Amino acid sequence: MSFMIAMLEGTLMSMAALQSAPQDLHTYVVDHEASQLYVVVHRAGLLSFLGHEHAIVPREWDADLCLGDPLSAGAHASLVMETASLVIDSDGARTLAGMDGGPSEEDRETIRSRMMDSTNLDATNFPEIRLELRAVEPTGVDHASVEGTIVLRGVTQRFDLPVDVERMDGGRLILIGVLRIHQRDFGIEPESRLGVVKVSNDVDLHFAVSALPTDRPCPTPTNAGPG
Repeated sequence: MSFMIAMLEGTLMSMAALQSAPQDLHTYVVDHEASQLYVVVHRAGLLSFLGHEHAIVPREWDADLCLGDPLSAGAHASLVMETASLVIDSDGARTLAGMDGGPSEEDRETIRSRMMDSTNLDATNFPEIRLELRAVEPTGVDHASVEGTIVLRGVTQRFDLPVDVERMDGGRLILIGVLRIHQRDFGIEPESRLGVVKVSNDVDLHFAVSALPTDRPCPTPTNAGPG
């Protein structure tokens, strides 16, 4: 009897291990032409209606994706934007963000120069903005909860982020989400004009990353969790 119980326990443990094992993961390649990545800087203050919301897009960015379908706890990804490649309030950026109008060309150059200086993004000393996404927990067929970190201006902040998943022909996955960050968390004081028209502390990073599967296995991650 004890032998049969031991066999049963062993079988149950094996089944549990199989159920908890990560799904078959592969490297996915980003389709930049089919992806969207932009930042919205909100406005705030007493006369915020006189100011502009701003739309920012990176010209240079890439992502390393290790995914399965469905998403599993073993999935992970990193996304890197080159700070100096950020463009603010171009016609394309504002259209992508669903914004009309915007500041003049001269004002755009002034705003971008301030955005890159040492009191803001400090692009000279911090040439990259990096996101690391790990600890995927499926919350439905087309949804997942993700833990991650963002490194901006040399400061690392953790976050939890819901991500939606769209499936297309050919195994293509589109990962969709909005990450809200707070400028002061990274040592950036929001711009203000006379204290009544100012930039909000809240900044939203919108992404819809379109990726195609490959037959290449994922490289082993350097660490097991966000860090």
